Amino acid sequence: MPISPWRALSPDDGDHYLLVERRFRYVIEDPEHTWRRAWIPTVIACPVCEADTGLRLAYKSGVDAVVEAACPVGHTWVEGRVDVLQWMAYCRFRAGRYEADWLWLIEAGFGEEPPPPIDLVEEVGKAAVDVAKYGRRKARAKIRRKVRSTKKRVGKRVRNEAMRPVAALLRTAWIMQAGGVEPVKASRRPAKPKAPKTPPVSAYRKAYGVQAPKKGPKCLVCQDTGRMTAPGISVPCVECDGPAAAALAAAERRAERARQGKDERPTERARQGDDERRTTSK
Repeated sequence: MPISPWRALSPDDGDHYLLVERRFRYVIEDPEHTWRRAWIPTVIACPVCEADTGLRLAYKSGVDAVVEAACPVGHTWVEGRVDVLQWMAYCRFRAGRYEADWLWLIEAGFGEEPPPPIDLVEEVGKAAVDVAKYGRRKARAKIRRKVRSTKKRVGKRVRNEAMRPVAALLRTAWIMQAGGVEPVKASRRPAKPKAPKTPPVSAYRKAYGVQAPKKGPKCLVCQDTGRMTAPGISVPCVECDGPAAAALAAAERRAERARQGKDERPTERARQGDDERRTTSK
């Protein structure tokens, strides 16, 4: 009976089916070795068309007596040379169940031929050539883009210079036709309206006669006293430097602003003006 290609490998359910892409080999005992056992791998091929790749091998536990095979063309035959126990062990190996008692079978060469070895030197050489070609293509494309952009920019400049006299003549003719009135140049983008200025909060407070909120202490631990006190305890505050240090820092800031000429207040200017007026009156 033909082997269905839609069967799945399931050794636990008794369905031992495999589709082998490369050549499949079974092993026979070498008769020349008498003092130890040696195995000879032998390739299976279709007896009709002699196809040895793409074969399908199947065995159903409790239904089939021997392993059946089919070639890609559709020829089917009974493969009695493949031992049923060995085929079942190989299917369990392909299903991911590695049994130590049957490792000798895989080492002897039973099963699908391994893929050909990969020549790393050749693959690395091909990869290097591909990378070099890719780099050259990218470099050429970049150079072409630069050349095209330069030619386009230079050509536009040359055209503008060549058409400048023509544009002047057309502009003069239009002015003469319009009665000597030059055309008004329209702006490309309309001017954006300026956003109205929002008065500060102090202006609203002054307009409504609202008093400014009083500032609380900067240090919530010592209330700007510089010491933490309790009944029988008075220790320096560890969260701030104390009022003396704060006053000294404020004085340093005022001195620095005075050196930069930024701390001249209106009252001081008025006082200096009064002094100058008194001096001139005397």
